[in-house]
Amino acid sequence: MSREAEGTRREAKRTAQHTMDLSSQSDGELLASFLSGSERAFAELYKRRHLEIYRFILNFVHGDEDLASDMFQETFIKVHDHAHTLRDGGNVRSWMYTIARNNCINCLKRRKRQVPLDEKHENRQDEDQLAPDEVLERNSMHRALDAAIEQLPENQREAVILREFEGLSYAEIAKATHTNIGIIRQRLWRAKQTLRTMLADRFENRPAGESE
Repeated sequence: MSREAEGTRREAKRTAQHTMDLSSQSDGELLASFLSGSERAFAELYKRRHLEIYRFILNFVHGDEDLASDMFQETFIKVHDHAHTLRDGGNVRSWMYTIARNNCINCLKRRKRQVPLDEKHENRQDEDQLAPDEVLERNSMHRALDAAIEQLPENQREAVILREFEGLSYAEIAKATHTNIGIIRQRLWRAKQTLRTMLADRFENRPAGESE
């Protein structure tokens, strides 16, 4: 093997090892590596978090894909440019959600638009496996749930999105919304009570066999 080929092989091995090392690092460690000059660390952080951040933004702007793309780009530009401002490396995820949330709120304020919930949720059962009447009933329930969530006070609606659809912990939600865990628990409890009442009224008062 020539020296050039050997050098190429060693470099490829080092790159693969470095990539493997990055994948095992925490978000905080990746951000620290990025601040030390590793763009690959930032690329790994992006790879790890970009889908959930985009999904959160898309929910926040009611499925407006063009607006979501703009807010998504702006979010990661800010994450890249302001990484040095984060003091607690253990809260990278909630910090990223805070940036995304603030971008959306500021943009929607400028547009003077209401912030409803996207109609599509993850983890829905494959409708191809359901009978037609079950599909109609399921779609009716999803529409009713979306409509009910839209009517919640903004802070409760936001807590529901972050907890139930994005899977953030109470601590992460509190960090992202600049509150505390007790307040988040209270908002979610009130939201669930309201949703339970609204959905019960909707379906209990509907004639048997009627679907929307």
